[in-house]
Amino acid sequence: MMLLDNRATQIDDLLDKMAEELQLDKTRYERMKQHYEAVKSWIEDDEKFFKPFKYDVYPHGSVKILTTVKPIGSDEFDLDIVLHLKTQHGNHTPEKIYTELKRRLGESAIYKAMLEPKRRCLRLNYSGDFHMDILPGIQENEWSEDMIRIPDRELGTWVSSNPRGYAQWFIDKANSVKESILEKALRAEKLPTDDFQNKKPLQRAVQLIKRYRDVYFQENYPDYRTSSIVLTTIAGQFYNGEDSIFNTVDGIINRIRSSTSLSPGRIKVLNPVNDKEDFTDKWEEEPEYYVAFRAFCNHLHLEWQGLKKEQGIISEGRILKGLFGDDIFARAQTKQTAIVESYRNQNKLGVSKTNGILSSSAIGTSSIKSNTFYGE
Repeated sequence: MMLLDNRATQIDDLLDKMAEELQLDKTRYERMKQHYEAVKSWIEDDEKFFKPFKYDVYPHGSVKILTTVKPIGSDEFDLDIVLHLKTQHGNHTPEKIYTELKRRLGESAIYKAMLEPKRRCLRLNYSGDFHMDILPGIQENEWSEDMIRIPDRELGTWVSSNPRGYAQWFIDKANSVKESILEKALRAEKLPTDDFQNKKPLQRAVQLIKRYRDVYFQENYPDYRTSSIVLTTIAGQFYNGEDSIFNTVDGIINRIRSSTSLSPGRIKVLNPVNDKEDFTDKWEEEPEYYVAFRAFCNHLHLEWQGLKKEQGIISEGRILKGLFGDDIFARAQTKQTAIVESYRNQNKLGVSKTNGILSSSAIGTSSIKSNTFYGE
């Protein structure tokens, strides 16, 4: 069986299962969707301001691009949505659209109790479940349907953005690889390929890098944690179409290190669909963020080189636990072990006589007997 014959496929399968443990589950997704539709309807019914305008309400961020990661020590995910008004932004002050959205949400007794104003959005806290960040914006011009101006309350001005275009850019980058090595392995065995069209190596790599970010910054530079938008963007920019999760992480982190070492100052991570937006402008004002980012990348690179040395299952397990957490590794390994056991029980599993790697029973392998309760 190709999933078991090849070390690269085995470790990619384990990484995929670890990322799956981090992601938004279908039940939670459907619940988020219901709340999203309810908020959308509440805004649409507003007679005082929103109803006369043409506008779209759509999700963006990690839920849209399938890179969600469950926070450490919390069961809450975040859902980012845009309220995109199709009118001239010059007709309103930046504060106006923000204030009107806040007013409308506050008119609901339910939403008022959940409402938390943020710098550029309004957050609804569904305690213990998720939070919804609603970003109000007005279309920037008539010829670009995706470019919007959003209000920045601290700056007191409009800021150019393009969340819908960004999501499409990232999805296109992820889909630049037509078939991952896991999908090829499953196809070769004529097994169901699940929904790998929604689990491309880039998306899985971003999930794992974000998870490692959460683990790393708990102990190191806790006040200078690198944002998800920076990690997601730089991963997309440095992705070269690798067909495995392992090689995707490896390639991204190597290219980040090369870029930071060659740059005389800090690198800039610009919005790939709106170069007016610098996702790393904070690094200019507070260089500690850049110092922390480089240290984070260097540590991930060092650990990843350890995985490349083929030191065996115990060493790999230690590294992966250190990077992503014991619980995530254990659950993923349990799932992988269940597959091994199913093949063992069908007498389809062997050990290669040349390298000791688990393999499907075939020429050049020694069959492994089924486990039974009584040891026969």
